[in-house]
Amino acid sequence: MTRPVASNRLSRAVLIERLPGYVGQVVLLALVAWLAWRGCANFLGNARALGVSAGFAFLHAEAGFQIAQSMIAFSPASSYLDAAIVATLNTLLVVALASLLSTVIGLCIAFGRLAAHPLIRGASSAWVEVFRNIPLLLQIFFWYFSAMALLPGVGDSLQLGAVLLNNRGLFLPRVQATAAGAWAILAALAAFAALFMAARRALASKAAAGPAALALVAAALSVVCLAPLSLLHVPFGLDRPRVEGFNVAGGFALLPELMALTLGLSIYNSTFLAEIFRAGILSVPRGQIEAAASVGLSGVRAALLVTLPQALRVALPPATGQYQTLAKASALAAAIGYPDIMQIVGGTVLSQTSQALEAMALVVLLYAAINLAIAGAANLANRRLLKHDGR
Repeated sequence: MTRPVASNRLSRAVLIERLPGYVGQVVLLALVAWLAWRGCANFLGNARALGVSAGFAFLHAEAGFQIAQSMIAFSPASSYLDAAIVATLNTLLVVALASLLSTVIGLCIAFGRLAAHPLIRGASSAWVEVFRNIPLLLQIFFWYFSAMALLPGVGDSLQLGAVLLNNRGLFLPRVQATAAGAWAILAALAAFAALFMAARRALASKAAAGPAALALVAAALSVVCLAPLSLLHVPFGLDRPRVEGFNVAGGFALLPELMALTLGLSIYNSTFLAEIFRAGILSVPRGQIEAAASVGLSGVRAALLVTLPQALRVALPPATGQYQTLAKASALAAAIGYPDIMQIVGGTVLSQTSQALEAMALVVLLYAAINLAIAGAANLANRRLLKHDGR
């Protein structure tokens, strides 16, 4: 005897009960659509009345201005689109540097707040309480107008190997390569990454697999992948910064604005990350730490190999929100003149083109894309952690 197939249709009583909710949603959507339509119509009418063109065609026009820091080739003859790309790369640079530095500081402060020594514990707690309660913009101003002013001039630059430091910024050596050389280096790095991952999977099931074995594999693969570059005479070199008169020639410059912004963002956000990491560390069962000590792991090795991987499973989701907050707070760069998205697209491009709506829409889209990329990367890392955890 066959059972009757259950119907997915809603009963009349349930439909009548839910009908007011459906009607309310339809009315709300219609209201939002009407407001959006009226807003667009009002904007287009005002634009026609003022004789202002609408659209993003202005992005292909000549910019006519220079950007102080550019990770790609840029000149006044470049387009506004190139200026937006340069500003986005500058924003990504400060977000990456500040995220890395704030993570390192946050981890150190988190372990310091749990240290047995009262002096270390007190200093770590003071770091959190002091810098967390000072406004971020004030910290950026302090580093930019006070700390950077103490650096020596160009003639008295501090030289650390191939690195120069003065009140014009931090000058690093730049790798120079032709197009063929750049592609050859990228191919060698891709081959190294693929071979390293394959070797890691091959060693995963063996007892000898560990940090030492992986280090040997990495050294061997570096020789295998990078040696052909010298044999094929791939043209690339190192452009070192050097003082020439009152300026610094060569290399890649990290502006004082970038250093001040990075320090301000890193120190401020490290206080919140420290509390997040501390909560993750406290979530690790005490038995795990005692088990690590019983097998002879020292305090640092136990923290890196046992405590930290388990703490990240708890700390990663809230830390992701803090990294997104850091990315959004990087818009404060406009206050000290760092050429980021807000300064270039929302400032210079907007004022020159008078395309206010388009420029600010582009700013919103770029910041949203950066934050969505951070969330996506964190979700992938979280899935990997949960997969290793067996969940």
